[in-house]
This record gives sequence, C-alpha cells and structure tokens, in this order.
Amino acid sequence: MGTIISAILQAIRSSNVGVSPTMSSISQHHRRMETPKNEAHRRAEVLEREKKGKADKAAKEKEAALKAIHRTNKLLEEAKANEKVMEEMMEAQKAVEAKWRKGVHPVEWPSREQYDMVKQRLYQDGKFHLAIAGKSGTGKSSLINAFRGIWDEDEGSAATDVVESTTIVTPYPDPNPANPFIWFDIPGSGTINCPDWTYFNDQGLYIFDAIIVLLGDRFTDGDLAILKNCKRYSIPTYIVRSKSDRHIDELIKKKKRRAGLQSYHEEIVDAARQEYLDKTKKTVQDNLLKTDPPLPPQRVYAVSRDILTSVVQANPLGHDAVVLDEYELLKDMLHDAYSRRSEKSWRVVQDLIKRAGIEVLRYLSPTTEPRSRRGDTFLA
Repeated sequence: MGTIISAILQAIRSSNVGVSPTMSSISQHHRRMETPKNEAHRRAEVLEREKKGKADKAAKEKEAALKAIHRTNKLLEEAKANEKVMEEMMEAQKAVEAKWRKGVHPVEWPSREQYDMVKQRLYQDGKFHLAIAGKSGTGKSSLINAFRGIWDEDEGSAATDVVESTTIVTPYPDPNPANPFIWFDIPGSGTINCPDWTYFNDQGLYIFDAIIVLLGDRFTDGDLAILKNCKRYSIPTYIVRSKSDRHIDELIKKKKRRAGLQSYHEEIVDAARQEYLDKTKKTVQDNLLKTDPPLPPQRVYAVSRDILTSVVQANPLGHDAVVLDEYELLKDMLHDAYSRRSEKSWRVVQDLIKRAGIEVLRYLSPTTEPRSRRGDTFLA
C-alpha cells in the first residue's frame, strides 16, 4: 500500500495543479450575474441620450420645448413611481431575509466581494488546500500535525495545549516543500457568532479541495452544515474519528477484566478494534439519516494520531501497533485530490501502479490492513 501512495504522490508532485472546479463554478456564476447589470447600464445610457436630444430640440423651438417639458415631467412621475416600487421590493426582501434567519435556510452563493477576499487571503495557485473542521477538543491540531508528519512538540507544529478561541481559518504549510499541500485549521461554528447555515460561506470553506470533519461524541449542527454544503459544491469530505487508540484501549481493559487471566491478548485486541469500528460506523450513519433531508451514507475513518504520524514519516510500526483506517484515509485523500485538480489523467497513476507490480483493481478495492505494517512510505 505504501508503494501505491508513493506512486500517487509522485504523480501529484510532477503534475501541474489545475484550477479548482468549485472556484471556476463560482466565477462563472458571477459572470452570469453581471450580464443583466451591464444590459441595464447600457439601456440607461440610451435613455439619457434620448433625453438630451429632446432637450436640445426643445431649446430651438418653443413649441417643441413645451412638449419636451411635458414629456420630462411625465418621465419624472414614472421615475417616482418606480422608486416607490423599488422601496416596496426592498422592504419585502428584508422581510424574507428575516424569515430565513429564523429557520428557513436559502441556498446561497458567496458574493463577488466575499469570493475575492477569501481567495486573496487563503488561496495559493498550484497548491492543494486541505481543511480540518470540528469543535474544540476533538484533536484538530494534533491531526493537522500528524498529516504534516510532525509531532505536537516539534517546531512549527499547530498548538495543541490551548482552548480554541480563534474565529479565523489558520493555514499550516506542509514542511516538505515537495508536497503541494496546505493544511487549514477551521474554527468550530461554536466559536463563531453566525448561524450554522451561513457558517460555510462566511468562513470561505468553498475554496478547499477537501474537508475533514473531525467528530467528537456526536455531530454538531456545524458539522452537518459543512457536509451539506460540500455536497452542494462537490467538495470531497472525510468523516474522521480521532483519538481512536484511547477508545480502543478502554475497551481492551474492560474485555480483559471480564475474560480473566486465561484470555489471549491478541484476540481481545482484535475484538475491541472491531467493536469500536462497528459502533463508530453505526453512530455516523444514524446521525446522517436524522438530518432533514437525510444525507447519504458515508464512510467514517477511525484513526490514531501516533499511527498516522508514523505512517507519514515512513517509520516502521511496532508489532503491537493497532492500525485502523490511517492508510485508507491517506490513500483516498490523495486519490481524490489528484482526480479533482491535477492536469494529468488518472490513467497516468494507473500506469505507475502497474509498473510497480500492483493490479489497479486490487488497488481500488477496499482492503483490510494487518494490525502491524512496517516500512511503508507516504508523504515523507
């Protein structure tokens, strides 16, 4: 599996990163919205020229001037009537917006100003923008450090010993300059003074190539808002349960107490691992079905920070290391990033995999990793 990821990563490094399809769609939307404005401006200029011509003619002939004055007065009356109509329309719009904020949530596109500001602040051409979202305490900073292949105490790591209070998106570049990745810490919606349904656009989450939704014990409204909006913008999402090793350790302790001294450690570890994965999967699917409308089923990745960091660093894992979904998460993220943005065809990656002696169909199919993996290389 490490050879696979290395092949994908090699293809990403040698490929020119294309334009984000989401940002291209937003730009096209803005161009469509500007066309009616340009037409209205042109028509206004035509009316102004006609009015000037009538005024010039009125200055030359008294009779024509009287008619022009009458015509001008009529136009003024129509303008006042139109102004009143516009005021009524604005009041109606304000009333509708107030209703929306109370519970009826519209489909929103970011404004031109929002789009340009977020792009200038966060977007870098030629880079993949990968975000991690979740409420405070779910382990976002540690997971960002793990994806970057550094430990929490290393220089340049995301701070993990502070209570989240930031209200802005924070970027963390990949420490390996050969990797075209920027990792972003997204503040939880609970730290932002805005409705959950405006949170996605207000934070500019539409610029990201993929978003990891890091779960605590349950979904928050902010988590669900991210999943819904990513589906609308066709942005890949990955539901991740971090700190999984801690939860599995607790299950192992309980099972050992019940089984007594005659139990086999390996069997207990395997049973605890499977029980945790099954419960986590069921919890996620139940929460997705409870949304209105229900969100489609989606895979959940259970990971451990220490295992993920070691995998990214290409360090060998110990015999007792409990490997969960760390390899699959990295593989799926790199595959989706390459397919979404790289200018080279995915067929190029398939050829690389074949040359590495691995069948493409076997690579793309789900696999169950052994508990211990040694010597695999990923982002290092």
